[in-house]
Amino acid sequence: MTKDSSALDAGSLTGRDVVTHFLRREFKTIAHYGPLVHEGSDAEGVHQLRVSARRLRSELQAMRRVLPREPWRDLSDDLKWMGTVLGRLRDLDVLADLFEQHLTEATSLRDTVSSTLERRREKRRRDVSALLDSKRYSRIVKRLGRLSDHPELGEVGRTLAPELFLSPLWEAACTYLDAIGDPFERRSDEALHRVRIASKKCRYNFEIATLFLGDEARVVATSLEAIQGILGKVQDRSMAVTFLDTLGLEEEVDLDVRRALRAEIVVLRPQWVAHYHDVRRGILEVFGPD
Repeated sequence: MTKDSSALDAGSLTGRDVVTHFLRREFKTIAHYGPLVHEGSDAEGVHQLRVSARRLRSELQAMRRVLPREPWRDLSDDLKWMGTVLGRLRDLDVLADLFEQHLTEATSLRDTVSSTLERRREKRRRDVSALLDSKRYSRIVKRLGRLSDHPELGEVGRTLAPELFLSPLWEAACTYLDAIGDPFERRSDEALHRVRIASKKCRYNFEIATLFLGDEARVVATSLEAIQGILGKVQDRSMAVTFLDTLGLEEEVDLDVRRALRAEIVVLRPQWVAHYHDVRRGILEVFGPD
């Protein structure tokens, strides 16, 4: 395998280097956006805080073979809790933005959607404020700061990164390709959601590998992220249709917006396949003959 000039030196990069790289990056983001969200539950701040919590949890899961059980399992549980609470508000923010695009005229439907979403968002804002005021959140931030400097990895921390992570990377790639199978297979929304989750799991293994494989791993990670993005848009629109179901409106009231959302889903659904082909080619570049 060839390494580009932007990759860290695989000859000296250790497990500790990899773990602290991701810990410090996410700790910096959480430490920055936590106070901003606490001051006003800013939508972008909520998004960044949620992304960082969920991303670090995914990174820790991708590195689980090299991390001791403690304190990493507890930290993963804490990050899941953060991501869940923040995600409930973020999902409503996404719906609000999506309906803002589709309900441009002042109508009773727009008023109903906006008022219902705002009531639900206000409750979730209170939940986020309670999270940020909690002792558990304070412990999480302190633990992240401490582990960023002292990750408590023992011998694993001194082991060279390729030795630690190449075998799990190969297994993650094989598991992903097996899970997807034929990309042209007809799939339900639930099945596409599983494709998205599988892409996310595989992506973070390749994100880690970018530190010692450089662009070869980055190409795969970027393509997997694109799949996540496309299928995330599909899920957002499916959630919007489900939200309309909860309003109990007469069918003709929201028929046009339902049709528009479903039409967008139809256009979006197949777009991930081209990126999947890029993923397969990228994996062959990483693990193919030198």
